[in-house]
Amino acid sequence: MTNDDQDDSISSILQEMATRVEREVIAPDPRFITQRTHRRQRRQRYQLVSVATALVVIAAAITTSVVLTGSSRRTPVAVASYPVRFENTRLVVKDLLEIQKNTATIAKSKITSLRLAVTSANNSSIAFGDGRVWVLDNTGGNAPAPCGKLVAVNAATVAVSGSVPISLCPQAVAYGAGSVWVLSSQINATGYQLVQVDPSTLTVRSTTIIDGGSGGITPQGDTGVKYEDVSVDGNDVLVAIQGPTGNGELFEVDATSGTIVSSVTVPSVDGPVTALGTNSAAVWLGTANGWVLSFDPQSGVLSSGHRLGARIASLAASNSGVWVTANLPVSANANYPGLDVLRLDPVTGTITKDTGIPMVFVSTDGTSVWVLSSAAPYTSAAGLVANIDPATGAMNEQAELPVENDNFPSALGVYEGSAWVINDDGGKLTRVNP
Repeated sequence: MTNDDQDDSISSILQEMATRVEREVIAPDPRFITQRTHRRQRRQRYQLVSVATALVVIAAAITTSVVLTGSSRRTPVAVASYPVRFENTRLVVKDLLEIQKNTATIAKSKITSLRLAVTSANNSSIAFGDGRVWVLDNTGGNAPAPCGKLVAVNAATVAVSGSVPISLCPQAVAYGAGSVWVLSSQINATGYQLVQVDPSTLTVRSTTIIDGGSGGITPQGDTGVKYEDVSVDGNDVLVAIQGPTGNGELFEVDATSGTIVSSVTVPSVDGPVTALGTNSAAVWLGTANGWVLSFDPQSGVLSSGHRLGARIASLAASNSGVWVTANLPVSANANYPGLDVLRLDPVTGTITKDTGIPMVFVSTDGTSVWVLSSAAPYTSAAGLVANIDPATGAMNEQAELPVENDNFPSALGVYEGSAWVINDDGGKLTRVNP
């Protein structure tokens, strides 16, 4: 039996023990959500079930055997696993510090950083295409036009190759359909703007105004900024924003004409959209209430999905799997964070691998998968970036990026196998090669 098999066996044992100790929670009724515009539903209350302290003690005592490979990577010697239950989902969070002790370190020569005034409202603050990395410079919420700019960075040399001014403050960026797409907004400015940029000439091709109704949409402070995402699916540009009442709004924009084709309101029970991605099967949404939903641009239907935690922190979709990081409910005095990296089936959205790695962000280019940063009590891992095995979910290599004056890395992207990390407070863009 391999270590991965042993680890999965341990997880199964712990999950069965959790089932006997914890009370059962009724799973939400299946829902099928048809196309709608600005339909509001009441927020669903969810039940959180805590795990017995005895299970944590037992889990911490369980170890796996030592196996050394021909490379510098070693499989974990003794990794504590903590079972966490959320509604009808049973997951396991592993001890990150123990995983780190047995994971190879990426050489400093493979890490290149660029000092750059870069912003990251979320994991949609970085995009890749045409041999370049596309990031955003936001000069301030109430700055006069232009509020910020789109910055092009040569992926090979890690040097700035040009920029484009954006009138409203840029919040999210995507690459596809032969263009770079920037979603922007500004406090006290009505509506959102989707700006189409020519990657060859670095000029603005078109601007689509996205309005939220008769009163328009006026983002209010941080609440309005952090729930803005954009992604491209073929010739469709998908824009996710926060509506006037706080719920999610999804707009489909034709890449050729720049016109809005359809719009869908995400039910308030699911919460605002916190992450957005696409693969050949569907458009995938992660929400503030922990749901992963799928959207079919052809039919305009938002389908019922799976609730995987208290919140979806990040999502990266590919044809080989949909990767998400989920916030999980843990007790206030837990010595492990409420975070987990999961791989979902690329068509059904069901869990195919629980890695147990407690990290904040995950990203993939379809082949390589990287994770970034963690949370208390792993304060020593605040600058951690690592690549993981897509099949087993095991951590392969790691690097500790500098945490300057508590300025933590804040966004992650993957391009041609390398990780790109934004530290906006530190004003730095970093490439990490495997």
